[in-house]
Amino acid sequence: MKLSRRLRDSLAGRLPAAPVLVVTGILWFGGAVWNFQGEVTTLESAALPVVTFVLTGGFSIGVVFVGYRLSQSQFTPEQRWSIVGWTVGGLGITVLLHTATLAIRAAEGRPIGEPQFPLLVAGGVGALAGYGIGELLVDVRRSAARAERARDGMAFTNSLLRHDVRNALQVILGQVDVLTAVDDERTNEAANRIEGQVDSLREVTENAEAVTGVLTGEATPEPRNVVEDIETSVATVSESFPDATVETALHDELVVRGTDALRPVFANILDNAIEHTGSEPTVRVTTETADDVARVRFADDGRGIPEARRSRIFERGVTTDGGSNGLGLHIVSTLVERSDGSIYVEDSDLGGAAFVVELPIAE
Repeated sequence: MKLSRRLRDSLAGRLPAAPVLVVTGILWFGGAVWNFQGEVTTLESAALPVVTFVLTGGFSIGVVFVGYRLSQSQFTPEQRWSIVGWTVGGLGITVLLHTATLAIRAAEGRPIGEPQFPLLVAGGVGALAGYGIGELLVDVRRSAARAERARDGMAFTNSLLRHDVRNALQVILGQVDVLTAVDDERTNEAANRIEGQVDSLREVTENAEAVTGVLTGEATPEPRNVVEDIETSVATVSESFPDATVETALHDELVVRGTDALRPVFANILDNAIEHTGSEPTVRVTTETADDVARVRFADDGRGIPEARRSRIFERGVTTDGGSNGLGLHIVSTLVERSDGSIYVEDSDLGGAAFVVELPIAE
């Protein structure tokens, strides 16, 4: 294994890969010409030899074409040699298999006839199939590498931002302490507001950490009291929207399997319910259980969502208000699914829409 890898790396650095396929195709085309000449001299009619030549020659030209295509591709030399290996391997395997079948027939004493035609066809098909498999595998590996780099970049950026934001918030809180030491009502009021905003920003960084952990696969579902997450989200939203009425009918405790990202999920659903309703909206949050599943329902008194659109609102780029930046509900759906749950929309008993989050109850 080490020797073959070393040889492949050496070839990748010194020899171009694409000409190997071009030469292979030309040699295979030569075999097609040789077979055509033999059939023309032995058969009275030229119709069938022409058909066989078109078939075998067509596959040979196909191999030449994929060699040219490989030379114009954006693959690295190592990736090109990998594709060449699959192409030549496909050709060799199909030829060997067909040769084995002919050998068995010969051992059985059966007539074989002229084996070159099926061998040429089998080899051409195997080469093109091998090329397709090789290119597909290289593309899959490249996509996986890009996804891994994106995930690592997102995790690093999240960590860096959280570190810098928390340091900045700590400095701000130090200045707040200085302001509170001043015996002035307006100064103290401003200091309290700044402190409240600092707490909100700290919560934002914690939510970002939770969401990033789920999206990068670092966080896994574990038992948690979902009622605490709901109550925290309701308190935050009620403070941000004083004109909104948020009613709750919750269990005293409801332990489900989920992640820390459930808290920003609930807050996002509440925000959407309030922002897309009237000036004085009413949202009712309830919990219920059935068949080892916990359901959290967010019902509003807005305009609702037409049934024809409900199956698409969680898709990327789709919004409930016809906008073009529909990442919110798409990310919400992704976070819920990675918490082993599901989310859907139904009619609300308040006259609007109801978003229902289902989560498995923890044992």
